[in-house]
Amino acid sequence: MNSGALKLYHELMKKGWIDRNDNSLIWSLAEDTEARDELDQMGTELGFEIIPAQDRIYMVPTQDNDLFLKNNIDYRADIKATNEVKSRDLYLMNYLAIYILYVFFQGEGVDAQVRSFITKEELIRKFTEHCMEVSSGDIDKEDKTDDYSENFHMLAEDWLSKKEGDTSSRRIDERYGVVNKILLKFRADELFFEDDGDRIRPTKKVRDLMPYVLRKDRVHMINKWIEEENNASDK
Repeated sequence: MNSGALKLYHELMKKGWIDRNDNSLIWSLAEDTEARDELDQMGTELGFEIIPAQDRIYMVPTQDNDLFLKNNIDYRADIKATNEVKSRDLYLMNYLAIYILYVFFQGEGVDAQVRSFITKEELIRKFTEHCMEVSSGDIDKEDKTDDYSENFHMLAEDWLSKKEGDTSSRRIDERYGVVNKILLKFRADELFFEDDGDRIRPTKKVRDLMPYVLRKDRVHMINKWIEEENNASDK
């Protein structure tokens, strides 16, 4: 086995990416064709892809990866969940997480990112308006124009039933509490952070990876995952 591929794999296992500016020797291996080819072969066997993005490469697990992908136990640990947090609450947070990604990245190609920050107050207002729109739709109408399933209606109504709460809340029955918990998850995964002005901003990692996520084949995969999550929420 190529020793350069093993060194790259070892570095990627530490934090999920390699940066050109952190280690010039390791980066030279990332540019070595033989080492990269063997690393890609390892990815095929172990369930990950190597995604190049400007001055970084990222290791991204595929959907059939049983080592790197997080389960609900990991999720609960990331958000410091107590026993009051139920599976349905996790689905609502997943729904909100996808909505946050949409708020920031609804463009195309290199212009995927459409805003640089959002306040928690504005996020709650926008997501509440979205949930009101979802909840007001008639899911039984044959000629309905939206794509919201019964499960999304239920999650939207769950959000609308919550009181707003204090800005520092961590309570799952309050809107600020749900937002603050999903921010714990985002920080654990290094996707979003809060700046000194309490504004939510995307990290370099998520800015680099979203063009990959928004590829047409990936969108199909995400839609399939959402469908599976919806089916699981019924159980």
